[in-house]
Order: sequence, then C-alpha cells, then structure tokens
Amino acid sequence: MFIQISTDVSSALKIFETINERGVGLNPMDLLKNLLFTQVSPSEFTMLKNEWKKITGPLEKGKEKPLRFLRYYLMANFKIQSKNNDALVREDEIYDWFIDKKNAALCEYKEKPFEFVRKIIRNVKSYLDFSSGRGSDGNTNVPMENLKKLCGGAFSLHYILLMAVANFPKPLFDHFVEQLESFLFYYIFTKTPTKELERNFSVWADELRDIATLDDAAAQRQKLNEFIENRFQASMAAKTNELTDALARYTIRSMQQYRTRYFLAKLTQHVDMAYKGVKKPGSLDEYTVLEMEHILPNTPEAELRQSFTHDNPEADYDEYKNRLGNFTLLEKPINIVASNNFFETKKVEYRKCQHYLTTSIVELNTVGNDSSINRINEHLQSFGEWTAKSIDERQAMLTKLAKHVWNTSLID
Repeated sequence: MFIQISTDVSSALKIFETINERGVGLNPMDLLKNLLFTQVSPSEFTMLKNEWKKITGPLEKGKEKPLRFLRYYLMANFKIQSKNNDALVREDEIYDWFIDKKNAALCEYKEKPFEFVRKIIRNVKSYLDFSSGRGSDGNTNVPMENLKKLCGGAFSLHYILLMAVANFPKPLFDHFVEQLESFLFYYIFTKTPTKELERNFSVWADELRDIATLDDAAAQRQKLNEFIENRFQASMAAKTNELTDALARYTIRSMQQYRTRYFLAKLTQHVDMAYKGVKKPGSLDEYTVLEMEHILPNTPEAELRQSFTHDNPEADYDEYKNRLGNFTLLEKPINIVASNNFFETKKVEYRKCQHYLTTSIVELNTVGNDSSINRINEHLQSFGEWTAKSIDERQAMLTKLAKHVWNTSLID
C-alpha cells in the first residue's frame, strides 16, 4: 500500500521528522538540509540542492564524518551556550541547537539561507585542507604537515581552533599553527583525556574569532601573543612535570609508531638546524623516512645478550631495548650494515650518518669558541660504551632536548 501526503513545505518538515522518529532516524545533517528547504521558495530548490552537494560531496570524497565536521563547525564559528554549561554541542544535540530561536537568529539561516550554506561550504574547504596538511591558503604548508604527522588520523579536535583562525593573515596563521603543535605535543604525549581539550577549544575559538576580526595589524598581533601566553604557555607550564615523567618512562610501546617516528624526526631536525645554523625548519619528510635504529639490537645474537646481562645484572634486556634512549634515526643502507652488532662495531657506521643527533652518540664535534655546533653540544652527550646506564642517560638527555624543540614563542 502506498500513501501519498500532500501539504505545504513547512508542514512537510514536521511530518518528515515524525515519520523518521518511527523508522530509521535521520541524522542532523539530513535534518538541517531539510530545514533549509523550508526557508526558500520552490523555485530555488534546485539551486539549494546543488549548493548542498558542495558540502556533502567533498566530505564524502575526503572520507570525513559529516557530523564531526558539523560539530566542529558550530564550535569554531559560534559562541555555544549549552544546557550543561560546557560550551559543547554533541552530535545528538546539533539539530536542536539549530532550531533554537536564539541560535537561528545567530546563524541567520532563515533570513539568508544561501549565505549560510556558502559559509559552511567555505568551512568544508578549510576543514579538508587542514586534514590534508595544507594551510589556510590551500597550499602546502610545513607547520600544517608537521601537525598532521603529530596528530595522525586519530586526533582532530584542533580543527575547531584552525577553522576559527582560518581568516588570519598567513604569517599569523602559520605562527599560530607552530604554537598549536607544541601545545598539542604536551597534551598528546601525556595522554590527556580529550574531554578537557574539547571544552577549552570551544571557548578558545570564541577568543580567536575576535582576534581574527581586528583590523589593526599591531593590535591583532598583540592579542594573538596574549592568547599564546595565557592559553598555550600557561597550559604547557602546568604539564611540564607530567611530560617529564611520561618521557622518562617512554618506550616504543608508549605511543603509535608514527608518533615515535615524528618525535625522533623533530629532535633530529632541531639538532641538524642548530649544527648548521639554520633558523627556519623545512619539511620533516626527509627525516620520517629514516630507519628507527635499535642501538641495543632488537634481535641480538646470544653472545651480545649474554654480554649485556653480565655487565648490567639489574637490567632487563627486552625492557631496555625498547626504551626511548635506545633509539636513533639512521639511513637505511647504514642501518642494514650496523644490523645486530655490538655497539663498538656500530660506532663506525654511526659516524657515517648525515644527522648530528646520531653521530653525536659516538663523538661530539667542536668548532671555534661560540659556534652553533658548540652551543648544541651543550644539549647532547656522547658514549664510549652502551650500557643500561647509557640508555637511561640518553633518555634523560632527549627529554630535556624535547622541551627546547616543543616550546612556544611570541610573534614579532
């Protein structure tokens, strides 16, 4: 049996919602689309449908979740006043948020439905650019690529802040992303629950939108510096001890391997830049393709394992081989030759490495009195033998070095 119901568009919306409550529920994206159709004349339906495809099509192609995007869009673009006073919009609250009278007036989708849709389209483009490691101008962007390497596909809350600053001038946007990377490093590597960040990001997005609207360039920079100090620097300072503890206990199993690779790549790049006197970092790609070398071999010969156990009676070989201090980055051909040999044999190969963080394990170079090489040497350490004590010392060294790499700075 087929029943056809004829009614005006406004009544159709209510019928549509009611019928779907009894069957397969519509998601908020479907309901929002339907709501917008009630705001335009029938002659504009085709135009609205085509504009709406510019939202759903790219998200689908980019394999991004539409509801996650919609949540982040709301928190990035509007001041959220929720029932729980937590400044959050949950997926099942999205549609109710839109139909609230105050929020409807805030969005202006009734008065300007097409302008509302086009604003979402612009945010979809920014969202997809950010998820692909591109900057606010849609082009390749080193800070954004680094952020993607840190966050991977598992963490996306920072899109709230990025959409809020999408209209920043490019120098301010890039600087903001660099500070955001340092901030997120502290939170990700201390495994801080995302609930804490989500509420903060929604509130911080309001502050960042205000900064984005400033016309005076000097005032805009000043306000951004205040935000960095009050939000990023203060939060990182509060987590310094927690990060120190996390890195002191860090092993290859502490994080996903891509994050450990990112961690070692950033440290290696930082040391290379200091060694060469380079100020502006380039892409991390040349570092993330390097091999993660176990200095104490992952699959040792019986003789090597016995030697380590004899010299380090209180240390467990399998524990120490996985500690952060036992890892360095090495070119693949050199890594193959170094293989599972004793440290004394590996030292010859490490000297051939092009990256100073690895060669410094064997020997520190000295040039002049106050050269960039000598200055970075103050943060490094070389080793004559490779014992449990050596691994502990190098782990402590890398922990201290990390705080120089992931820090914040104010824009000039």
